[in-house]
Amino acid sequence: MTAPSKTGELTAEQAGREHALAKAAVLDFACVAMLLTLGLGADSLTNLAEGIRGGLMTVVDLVALTVLRRLHRGTLAGFDFGTGKIEQLVSIGIALSLLGGALWVGMNAVETVLTGQSDATPLGLSLAAVSGAINFFTNVVAWENVRQATRGRPSAIMRAQLRARTTKLFCSVVVQVTMTVAAVAKDPVIVAAADSLGALLVCGVMVRAAWELAANAVPDLLDRSASYIAGPALERAADALPAGFSLESFRSRGTPHALVLEVALGCAPGTDVAMAQRAERSLAAALAAALPETQLSLVVQAVPTQP
Repeated sequence: MTAPSKTGELTAEQAGREHALAKAAVLDFACVAMLLTLGLGADSLTNLAEGIRGGLMTVVDLVALTVLRRLHRGTLAGFDFGTGKIEQLVSIGIALSLLGGALWVGMNAVETVLTGQSDATPLGLSLAAVSGAINFFTNVVAWENVRQATRGRPSAIMRAQLRARTTKLFCSVVVQVTMTVAAVAKDPVIVAAADSLGALLVCGVMVRAAWELAANAVPDLLDRSASYIAGPALERAADALPAGFSLESFRSRGTPHALVLEVALGCAPGTDVAMAQRAERSLAAALAAALPETQLSLVVQAVPTQP
């Protein structure tokens, strides 16, 4: 769990994580522009598929960076309950775009395999292989930056980013290998097969990414309760509350990886603000211990109760 900054100043760990994701996004945009240009210009299906996948997933990464920045600054209230969940709507849109892109590129790849002919020129394939090498190198740099930033306190967002970076690194290896084979091959059938195989492998990654995005976004978008996660954790955390405070009610949404939780604590009338803040800190620390693998957005409200 990453605690929001109370003073407006970020810790070194928080600043490092934001910097790593921002740097990775800049590298991604440069690679995507190169891959799409060569994919369209050289008629390389593999580069085109990787460019589409990379571009769409970079949008997801930027949304993750925005959410992380708001978590660090304690300004995530707009993402809590009800409508207006921008990040989930973006995820659904990206998932649909990934499926559409995978279908389009996949159909072209299958057609290329069946005909045994590729429209890519030798010069275009050579440039595609060079771009694949550049793409691989930048993905290694971005992956290492995110891996280093993931160290320290658990963060579901950073773990998800590291998994995404690992997938991107795998895709860049696929692009590099298939484009190199296509560039050095003399037989047009081998050229078509290598380019199509690379494109289909990337399409498979696109379909899997679309499924994961939709599976994580739909429950939040529908405000599905996460009481099966929050209830047991709150029962354990309630023991850490100071005397005079009790758990009255809660509502929740999310998944085991990212949970939004709103808690009402009962207290005696006239309880001062300092005591309420102490109870909130105690509950937050106990929940962080009970849910160490969960990115938690917590809102606590003290509610006076009649004796």
